[in-house]
Amino acid sequence: MSDETTQTPKGPEPSTDYFERVPLWKNSSGGKRVEVMADSISGRIPVTRLESWKDFTALLEDPFFNRPGAQLVFRGHRRFDWGLSPTLGRLTPNGIVTVELAKVQLAKFRRAIRGRIEDRSLLESDDSDERQSDELWAVGQHHGLMTPLLDWTYSPYVALFFAFAKADVDGEKDNPYRVVYLLNKTFVENDDLCPDIRVLEPRKDDHGRLVNQAGLFTFSPFDATIENKLSDILADPDFGEEAMREADEDEQPAVLAGYICKVYIRNEDRDGCLRHLRRMNVHHASLFPDLLGAADYCNVLAEEEAKERSVQKFQTTTQIATTPATADTPSLAAPAAEAPLAPKQETDFLVTSPDPEFEKILGEPPEAAEVEPGRKRAITLELLNAFAGEKAVDWKDRETVQARLRVVAKVTLRKFGYPSSIRDQVAEQLVAHLIAQG
Repeated sequence: MSDETTQTPKGPEPSTDYFERVPLWKNSSGGKRVEVMADSISGRIPVTRLESWKDFTALLEDPFFNRPGAQLVFRGHRRFDWGLSPTLGRLTPNGIVTVELAKVQLAKFRRAIRGRIEDRSLLESDDSDERQSDELWAVGQHHGLMTPLLDWTYSPYVALFFAFAKADVDGEKDNPYRVVYLLNKTFVENDDLCPDIRVLEPRKDDHGRLVNQAGLFTFSPFDATIENKLSDILADPDFGEEAMREADEDEQPAVLAGYICKVYIRNEDRDGCLRHLRRMNVHHASLFPDLLGAADYCNVLAEEEAKERSVQKFQTTTQIATTPATADTPSLAAPAAEAPLAPKQETDFLVTSPDPEFEKILGEPPEAAEVEPGRKRAITLELLNAFAGEKAVDWKDRETVQARLRVVAKVTLRKFGYPSSIRDQVAEQLVAHLIAQG
């Protein structure tokens, strides 16, 4: 599960080689598969990397994540740079929920829902009744209240769905990876080992979402983030886990990953991932058993069909333009008098004339041979319109604007499935051509 409310990309963009330093889970060399990067992007928890969502099942089936007596739960994030901050924590500069902030928020919500909720026991309780307060927080979480709760799921594929369900937002920083977090629920719910992080499984689910999503919550610790609290507990010399006490510095990330791990998943082939999950009956309509879920389900299908129509339209146009005229085929250069004029079509693009140089740049690398002409034409028009919206006065002299254009180019290329191995270089070439063109 995932909470996207009020989340924004944080921190500077990672260097081009940042993710190359994150270990691949499929490490054929036998080296590290997890590492603690200890920075603002990955935090203090172990991270690993998958270059395709198709590798996710292999990771789940690995004995490392199937240890006896350890129940894992999962959480998906659309962006690589979102931490485990609950929505209420996003009101504070450091992402930490204080006791006072939570107390005031719950009291306001309890008063505001009078006359709007059938279960009056939630209104009659007070902060001293922890169980009833938890139930009230869960009700608020469902209805969009900012809370100290984080959504998790027992199903890794539900978490994968939430990681890939939403498209990247126009205007954001580049987002090369999506994320699934893994958390050792067995450890976290043991009050003797981890007293500051609680697991919450509400007794009621009036809307069916928790059941359908195999959902549960963690109650984030006060005055600390969940990542830092877990790291502090596991780093304590008195921590009872023998493997942790005996691990040397190189071995510690692998031991820590048994408790919490952040999995970066290459942000490619989103449509393919969602189609695969639909075959497993993991989609909006099954996870959200209400009208909103049905609407989102239809919207996703409509978006996929619209994108495919766009590519097919330009594919057909390209084929017609490159087909030699014959006695039975009217020439485009000299249309037959009897040929009826095609009805004028509305277009989603403001710029409707493709730039031949853009298409040439897109098609030059050998790796681009797999990209159909229609897809290149669709990429070209979307790029031209995206660039037109980003350019400002004296933009050619402003490196910040040029950097933004490169990000726009990479995001657009990813959206249309352009090969990732040449995406950066082609984005540079496209922006360079734009600058030279003036």
